[in-house]
Amino acid sequence: MSGNLKARRRVAILKTIFDTLGLESERVHLEWISASEGKKFADTVKKITEETKQQGPNPLAKHWSI
Repeated sequence: MSGNLKARRRVAILKTIFDTLGLESERVHLEWISASEGKKFADTVKKITEETKQQGPNPLAKHWSI
């Protein structure tokens, strides 16, 4: 099994775990971007950053004593 397929499977499992914990599974992202796609990478990072800011802090963070 290739690394890309393993990653896709692991992300799917992680999204299920997030749903089980009551977190938004949208907090986990996987995007296939080639090294030659600099603009796509920058646009994707910007989009993910904006979405993360809208979601706010992790709701489970208040239960952690760091």
